[in-house]
Amino acid sequence: MLHDKITIFMHIPKTGGTTLNKIFGEQFNINEIFDHDTYQGKIMKCGQLNQEVQKQIKAVAGHYLYGIHQYFPKHFQYFTMLRDPVDRVISLYYFLQTYPGFERVRSMTLEEFVMKEAEAYNFQTVMTSGIPHHPDLKKAKEILKTFTVVGTTEMFNETLFLLKKEYGWKNIHYTKQNITKKRLSKEEVPAPVINLIKKYNELDLELYDYAKQLLAQKLSSLTAKEKMELQKYKQEQSLLS
Repeated sequence: MLHDKITIFMHIPKTGGTTLNKIFGEQFNINEIFDHDTYQGKIMKCGQLNQEVQKQIKAVAGHYLYGIHQYFPKHFQYFTMLRDPVDRVISLYYFLQTYPGFERVRSMTLEEFVMKEAEAYNFQTVMTSGIPHHPDLKKAKEILKTFTVVGTTEMFNETLFLLKKEYGWKNIHYTKQNITKKRLSKEEVPAPVINLIKKYNELDLELYDYAKQLLAQKLSSLTAKEKMELQKYKQEQSLLS
């Protein structure tokens, strides 16, 4: 049964996850979700949750590596979103320029950021592997294959539709959250810098391609009626964007 499981959103930074997380959170009561080290408005770590609270929680969201389920005595199911690695790194660089705690990034060029910061080095593979600072592509693919839904930022609406179908979510209409406005587009970044990002994210590029395959498989399994519903949802959502 769905309520006997804990649903975990593995939120990879700068993949559109803030918008998705808002929709996810609206599906639960405040005492049922542990969201980015926050429970009922209080900051705490997973290890600080007592057994009674652990049993109440039905959902977890956060920038957690795969494996966070070990803190909760329930069956578990994961979903996540991946993004084109080059675009994700560029977006992350400009986002961290003004983010508290990352003041060091302000004095870095994009090239320096890629070469020095862990979150710019195959980080999607690191998170999915579940091992800090150790991107294991083979393990990441095996783990990703077990996820209920694997979406991509580039097919955000399709991903949301699949999540609604899988989990019975209610309203999935949205306006975008946490957008990095002052940034260069991928097309504006010099080719040598793009190549450097690709070099430092070779595993992420392959994992992203695999994620696209998993998503395509899910979408191809939709019934004719569901495909029509998806098109209707996309049309409705386009009016809100």
